[in-house]
Amino acid sequence: MAAVTEFRSSSPQKPASGLAAQTTAPLQSMQSAVSQLVDPREPLTLMLEGLSRALGYRRAVVALYDPARGALRGTVGLNVPAALVESIEIPLDETESPLVIALREGVPLRVDDIGAESRLRDHALTLLLEMDISSFAVVPLRSSSEQFDLATWQGRDVPAVGVVILSKDETITDSDVERLMPFAVQAGTALVRASDVERLKDSSEQHAVEKEWLFWMINGFADPVVLTDANNDIILQNLRAETLFKSNPDDSEGKHRAIWMNNFLFTAALSKAKLDQNPAGRSAGDLMLVDPIEGTELLFEMRTLPATNYFNGARGTVCVLTNITDLRYATEQVTQNIHRLQTAQEEIRLERDRLNLVLRSVPNPIILLDVANQPILMNHEALRLFQASALDSHSSRRAQVCITNEARFTSFVSQLRLDPAQGMSGEIMLTDPDASEVLSMQVTSTEVRDDLGTVAATVSVMQDVSRLRELERRRIEQILFDSEKLAATGRLAASIAHEINNPLVAIKNSLYLLSNKMAADDPNAKFLQIATKETDRVSRILKQMLGFYRPPRMESTDINRLIEESEGLIEKHMRAHRVKVENNLDPRLPPVITAADQIKQVLLNLMINAQQAMPEGGTVYVSTRAAHGADPEFLMTDSIHIQIRDTGTGIPQEHVPHIFEPFFSTKEAKGTGLGLWVSQGIVQAHGGSIKLRSREGRGTTFNVALPIGGPTQHGER
Repeated sequence: MAAVTEFRSSSPQKPASGLAAQTTAPLQSMQSAVSQLVDPREPLTLMLEGLSRALGYRRAVVALYDPARGALRGTVGLNVPAALVESIEIPLDETESPLVIALREGVPLRVDDIGAESRLRDHALTLLLEMDISSFAVVPLRSSSEQFDLATWQGRDVPAVGVVILSKDETITDSDVERLMPFAVQAGTALVRASDVERLKDSSEQHAVEKEWLFWMINGFADPVVLTDANNDIILQNLRAETLFKSNPDDSEGKHRAIWMNNFLFTAALSKAKLDQNPAGRSAGDLMLVDPIEGTELLFEMRTLPATNYFNGARGTVCVLTNITDLRYATEQVTQNIHRLQTAQEEIRLERDRLNLVLRSVPNPIILLDVANQPILMNHEALRLFQASALDSHSSRRAQVCITNEARFTSFVSQLRLDPAQGMSGEIMLTDPDASEVLSMQVTSTEVRDDLGTVAATVSVMQDVSRLRELERRRIEQILFDSEKLAATGRLAASIAHEINNPLVAIKNSLYLLSNKMAADDPNAKFLQIATKETDRVSRILKQMLGFYRPPRMESTDINRLIEESEGLIEKHMRAHRVKVENNLDPRLPPVITAADQIKQVLLNLMINAQQAMPEGGTVYVSTRAAHGADPEFLMTDSIHIQIRDTGTGIPQEHVPHIFEPFFSTKEAKGTGLGLWVSQGIVQAHGGSIKLRSREGRGTTFNVALPIGGPTQHGER
């Protein structure tokens, strides 16, 4: 940092004894010139020229303190462009600037290298460099006049009227700065004297200007302003007051009377105001007057202030009348609006109470979130899931579960908001804080928008689908059980009908031949006719039984999607039995012509059998693949293969040959023995095949092959 030297002296007017002889001549000549000038800049110019001649300073700038702007402003310069001088403006807020320190403290400073001076702001540093000033001394322009009213800044006196920045080609020494001190004092005194002459010269003109401005200031008020004497008589009034209290000879009788009434009311109100005035002599009150033109009532607020004429000692009162007629009307309107607002608030409160009652009555969690995903409103069930009670410590299990639920829900809603649709839905897994039960919650979120279409909040309603899934699973199991029985019954009935139909045809043929050989008058002919008729009826019954067992409608089916739907139906059931399902589904699997409901029945049967084969839990592996070439296991082309493998107990080898037989079951009384038999029938009806591999203690694998084109295509091949 550049060396900045500060000089302090208790008596700057008395220079050191060795320097007096060198500075007396230029000081006396400058003081004589300054005393004859009015413009403050002239003594500054002479001062700079004298310094240049006497002390060898080549460049100099004078910056005077401007109290109105609170800054040092460039005034004149020596060997410096005037534009750069006038660009100098350094606020006194720059307390670290050497120029401000010299002005505020009244002491000179020396800056040896401005490039290394960090206390100079960029603006001042740039200007000084453009002036070709690399080092300088800054000296305050002090005044020895006791009559000079020094300005204040931040509650303290500013002891100098400005500063002078001086620079020369050689290095400025401490001795140079000492020699500048008496010079600066004389220059400051000369500035003060010149300013006093200027103020005395302008005082008369200023008085006239101020009087004119006073007239326009008073009449610039839209409110009436009145000055009264001690007897409450009006002495002065502005133009607005004249319209109320001053009449002209050519005014109508009605206007004369209105103005007389206004003067009477004003005098009475002023008398009362003097009685009610506070210790400071001020008072305020209402005054009702008459509009002399319209004849309507005008309501004014009258404020009074005592006044004294210090030239003659007379006392009076200044009155300012503020028209509050419209304000009074507005006040009445505001009062009515406040009453309506209070009524509306009461209605809102009732609506809010009704809404809270409804929310408390709804068993499903309901949450209202703002745009930052912060909860605004939650009903009782939502509070139970997401907020711990005051009795729960932060580290308790219930509090941790609530925190986890809240984090999952916030993340879930954030993901939902990525969907451009206004209504959003999805499923989330939460934990019951009280029962520690895993809950599958279906969440439906709707954005709430204001009149401008901006999203203001998000309402989320959650539905616990865990019990619904369990009921659905049980219903599906019952349907599968009933379907298995019906399918088995249908197939059994169809088989029986088919087997009965063959001997029945032989019986019908025999009866036909016998009836042709028997005479019409034979007494046994009528019995033959009865037998023939009943045989035809049995044949019709068998045809009806065969008509119930018709093949289902085939359509294009996404097997991967069918597997995921089946797993969704039994997901909770699997989780409850500690069974995990892992998929390895070929995403390029082509659609297959099948009866989707029947294939879903096959998948559910195989998955439930896999779960029941793992009483201690385990894993079910489900995979799919497409085979377009000849398959050595199933001997078919263009087919898809579904593999369902479990890690269960396996099937004893002696039971494997009977596993697809009807009514054969390894579950004793718990099974019907029809599930795998029906599944095999469904697969075979689709032109496919189902096989199994099993080793006791190592698990079981079912492989299902289905032709891509459906049973017809497979049959043609």
